Amino acid sequence: MRAVILTDDRPNLAVTTLDDPVPGVGEVLLRVTGCGICGSDLHVASQMAPPGMVLGHEIAGTIEELGPSVDADRWKPGTVVAARPFAGCGHCAQCVRGRADHCMEFALVGMARPGGFAELTTVRADELFALPASIPAIEQALVEPLAIARRAVRRAALVPTDTVAILGAGPIGLAIAAWVRHLGVERILVSDPAPIRRDLAGRLGASTILDPSAGPIEPGVFEAFGWDGPTVVFECTGRPGLIRQAMDLTVVEGRVVVVGVCLQDDVTFPYTGLNKELDVRYSLYYGREDYTATIDALDAHALDAAGMVTETVDLEQLPERFARLRTDTDGGKIVLQP
Repeated sequence: MRAVILTDDRPNLAVTTLDDPVPGVGEVLLRVTGCGICGSDLHVASQMAPPGMVLGHEIAGTIEELGPSVDADRWKPGTVVAARPFAGCGHCAQCVRGRADHCMEFALVGMARPGGFAELTTVRADELFALPASIPAIEQALVEPLAIARRAVRRAALVPTDTVAILGAGPIGLAIAAWVRHLGVERILVSDPAPIRRDLAGRLGASTILDPSAGPIEPGVFEAFGWDGPTVVFECTGRPGLIRQAMDLTVVEGRVVVVGVCLQDDVTFPYTGLNKELDVRYSLYYGREDYTATIDALDAHALDAAGMVTETVDLEQLPERFARLRTDTDGGKIVLQP
């Protein structure tokens, strides 16, 4: 099969030919139809995955072959699925409750085992979710990032009367905006320095859009929400200092949900949280219910998921486009279609 692998000269990628993978016990072989490129793929390529790894965890595909012990009554070749990119032992308490990401044997697809930047890949059958024919091909690979966003919105305990600020309009920030609007929230502020992303946020339901590169956003936030600020702030950038800013912006007894991945030390001012009695929550990955709820919403055409996608690439184009992402982060979602 053709695949894109991480080279010794990390974080660069290269197209190569590999043997077709063989599904193990409890696994299926998938023909990848779409795989989103995630910001975390850049972190993985730079610091975590070993050279030779096939990256990519936002996977949709068609079942090609069943491995041993896979339920042939439930899963059949030709079924279109989204894959939750988890691999655990399958029987510990964490796996049984649907959180294989906390299993002692957890391996993330696309980092610790080969992922979706290829024509074929293997995934655990118990982490598959069948996709209805009503979901267009371009949206099938968006189930994973939309599930990330749905989990973050659940962590916020969001209700329609909330007012929301989203710091960062990358794919996850945009997905959160789509979910927040879907859940009935009307006052949604999004801050991002990239014109393309601000435009996408407006299309997905943001009522106020700010450019943080033009100056401090605090005046615009308080103009939009009054001097109390928003009841919920989602931090989606992973940039140092933004958790502290989110705490500064939020109302008394408000909620801050941290979704951005920051891989360095950061500083907050704890008295802000104490004085306001804030809830600061972190959100990573998703439960099975986040996948099923996302698929149901896409099936009902309740989320404008395709509006997040600004570009598609094939395997030959992927290494060059991935390299440009290290400096060109101003666009929306990019989806690989092998």
